[in-house]
Order: sequence, then structure tokens, then C-alpha cells
Amino acid sequence: METGILKLAIGALAAAAIATPAMATDLQYFNTIYDTDFTAVGIGGLRGGSGSASLNLSGVTGGPINKAYLYWHGPSNASVADAPTANANVSFGGNNVTGTYLGISSDNCWGFANSIAYRADVTSFVTGNGNYALADYIKPDVQINGFSLIVFYKDPASANRRDVVLFDGNDSNIQNAHDADGWNITLAGINYTSGTANAQFHVADGQAFPDAALIANGQTLAPTGPIFEGTAAQDGGSGIPDNGLLWDVKDFNVTGLLTPGLNTLNITSGVYSDCLACVLIAIDLPVGAAPPPPGVPEPGSLALLGGALLAGFGARRVRRS
Repeated sequence: METGILKLAIGALAAAAIATPAMATDLQYFNTIYDTDFTAVGIGGLRGGSGSASLNLSGVTGGPINKAYLYWHGPSNASVADAPTANANVSFGGNNVTGTYLGISSDNCWGFANSIAYRADVTSFVTGNGNYALADYIKPDVQINGFSLIVFYKDPASANRRDVVLFDGNDSNIQNAHDADGWNITLAGINYTSGTANAQFHVADGQAFPDAALIANGQTLAPTGPIFEGTAAQDGGSGIPDNGLLWDVKDFNVTGLLTPGLNTLNITSGVYSDCLACVLIAIDLPVGAAPPPPGVPEPGSLALLGGALLAGFGARRVRRS
């Protein structure tokens, strides 16, 4: 597979560009939820199935629920013109929802024309822990890899709350005409004092093939090998393919990369063997550590910044179904 990197461009001066996330493909800054509790679940094992499944939400330990986002991704044969609406409408918890288009990218070695991803605000439909029905996510020209549900709430224990910075899009690690190679996000202006910090990845298309290393600030979060194997999600039961659920939600601890004071966190990955798409990265920080959103001045004129790195090319492994 080709090795590469993804571009991220965010900052106070780039706020106007970020105001149009519907055209995003590379991971871009989306939102920051401050002083919150949160939980996230994912489901795969949906490819070639019946077009309906049940997602079990757990981990909500109080209320109220302040925000909930549903993400989904899959390969398609839709034209570029039709992609924004090709699989935008799905059913969640018995309710019809319309997703914001997150972009078009490589099909990730499946033989389709492309892949497409969406995000929907489902706050009004999430009432707490339990099963939420998913349906209508397979169309004549569209298949599915999986869904993620990330829920923000506040329980009575304020000491365990977090600041969570969200980057989303439809970013394949495979060279294609729609986004830069590989993945790369940069978050500057982290005002760290103490406590744990994590990066949570929501990744489509994981199978039992080795992945490129995840690198943060030049240090290895996860070495080359089995990282996104399609094992870190609920199983929708389709059995296709037989070597991975095509969805992962995984956390990586980045606490050791931060020191008291202002910090920048840069996370990158290329390609080794598995063809993957990153749909969401949630940077999970102690309360008070997250920078202000774009357009809000920061101390010392710091802002959220983005950049691109360069990487070489490797061998591509063709998918097996």
C-alpha cells in the first residue's frame, strides 16, 4: 500500500475554510466539547448483511446528555456529484436522520469507485444506555463498513470530566485524488497541567493485515503491526469479510508526550499493508487543557494550526472478501 500523510488545516485565520465541513475529506477540526463526560461505541460486521442491526450504548453514567454524534462510512459506486446524498439518510433508533457529508475518498482496495462518510447530530434521539436500531444503511450503489456513536453528558462527579477535541472527515491512507496520503493531525495550544490524555481513533476497513505505526510527536504510539484489525467494535453478524469487522474504536495514551505548560500534539500514520479510512479522532484532555475554538484569541496569539508531512510509498495488498 502507499505510504503517506493526511493534511489538516485549522486555526484562527482558517476559520472561514473550516466553516464548510461538508466538503471535508482530510481530517479537519470539527468541534470541542468542554468540561464533559463521554463514551463512544462502534459497530462493524455489517457489510453485505440485511441492512439492519442494533447498536448497544453503554458507559453513560449520568445526565443530561448534551450532545451525541453518529458517524458512518462505506464503499460506494456513486458519482462524485451524487456522493453527498448517496447514503446520507439512515435510520437510527427508529428515526430518520440525515447526515452531514464528510467527503469522498478511496474505496480502500475493495473494487468500488470510492468511499463516503457522514456525521449526524442524534442528540435528541439518545436517552441513555440501551440498544439503538440501525437500518436503511445499504443502498443499490452503497455498502457499509460501520457506525460510531459518541455521546457527551455530565454525571454528578465533576472531577472526572474532560475536554474533547474532535477531528473528522473521510481520510483514506491510500493515494487517491480526493485527499492527501496517510493521516496527520496537529493540535497546538494545549495548556496542560496534569492528568491523562488520550487520542481515540474511529477507523473503517480494518482487517487482519498489518498497519503502519502510529506516531505522535515523533514517538511511537503503536508499532507497525496489528493495530486496526477490525476487532475493536460490536459485531453486526454479517460475517463478511471473514477476517475483520471493518470497524475499530481504539484509545491511545498520549500523556507522556505532554509537559506542564503549552504543548503541541501531532499524530501521523502512513500505510503498510492494510487499506484504512479514519473517520474521527477525538483528543481527550483534562478539563482546561483544550485550546479555544478557531476564531477565539489564545494567550500569546497561539491558535489551532495544521500541516502536512510527506512520506514515501510502500506495497499495496489487495483486499480479500
